[in-house]
Amino acid sequence: MKTVIRLFVALVLLVEILAGCAGTETNNRTAAPANDAVSEKAVQEAAKWPRTYVDALGREIVLAKKPEKVALLFFRNFEHLFLLDETPVAATDLNVLQEWESLAPYKDKQIVDIGSMTNPNLEKLLEVGPDLIIIVSGRYGSYGDKLEKIAPVVTVDSNENNWQGALREYGKIFGKEQKAEDEIKRIETLIANSKEQLKPFSDKTFGVIMLGDKQFWSFTTQFVFNKENGLGLNPPSKYVNMSTKGEQISLEGLAAMNPDYMFVADIGGSSKKLQSYLENLRSDAAWNSLQAVKNGHMYALDSSIAAGGPLGIELGVNTIVKNILAK
Repeated sequence: MKTVIRLFVALVLLVEILAGCAGTETNNRTAAPANDAVSEKAVQEAAKWPRTYVDALGREIVLAKKPEKVALLFFRNFEHLFLLDETPVAATDLNVLQEWESLAPYKDKQIVDIGSMTNPNLEKLLEVGPDLIIIVSGRYGSYGDKLEKIAPVVTVDSNENNWQGALREYGKIFGKEQKAEDEIKRIETLIANSKEQLKPFSDKTFGVIMLGDKQFWSFTTQFVFNKENGLGLNPPSKYVNMSTKGEQISLEGLAAMNPDYMFVADIGGSSKKLQSYLENLRSDAAWNSLQAVKNGHMYALDSSIAAGGPLGIELGVNTIVKNILAK
């Protein structure tokens, strides 16, 4: 009997051992595809480099690998980098990170301040040691040759009315073309859906006004008035003949336009200054004669809309829709 029991116990142990081996073998087989997927992704990423990028001035810049330490000397394009999950190691005009609501999620990013776009601190930039420097094409003649001694320089276009094109260019620089296309589609879908929501207001007129110290700028923001690719809102009749960037007007000129709805922003990017300007206008007869002011249809808009970046446009669209539909 004892012999039979011993044989039975041995048989059970043998079965358990074999089962364990089979499980280990199965786990190894299932783990392999995951490792293969990681390897394949790494191979695909490596295959993107080196690449030759042709910048806004037609210059060919060879990028040996994905840029990791980028210095951005063009404040309008912070949004493009952040949308692609990239953060510059150094940048000019960092004040916009604190002033623009569109950049609020990124205000605590660790970025070295190298001064202003017009007068960057090249010594500090040299200390940072970037592997790529990005500047607006119009500034290349001012200090581009000095920057070339620090790192390769790429110039970008300053056209704020072409955020899609700019985002695609950054997609090429960082090897993130598909990410750029995904973000473009997302924001264009938001604009198209918002346009549908605002169709009941097709008989109303809208104004976008940038305020300064005793200054008024009627702003022809593309995403607000563009009939094909924007919200398709109606500007006041006197907007029609303005340039695409708008122009400075008087308060009396604004009163003559007299839009049904009005969105205002500080021309310098400060929400505190905007509130101060509005407070000073509270006792002004011409200001109070505006239909939008009298009817409670005057709303604040983030100053980032003036830069024409994708995050500013996204915030601007959401702000406009929220306030118009709330009434």
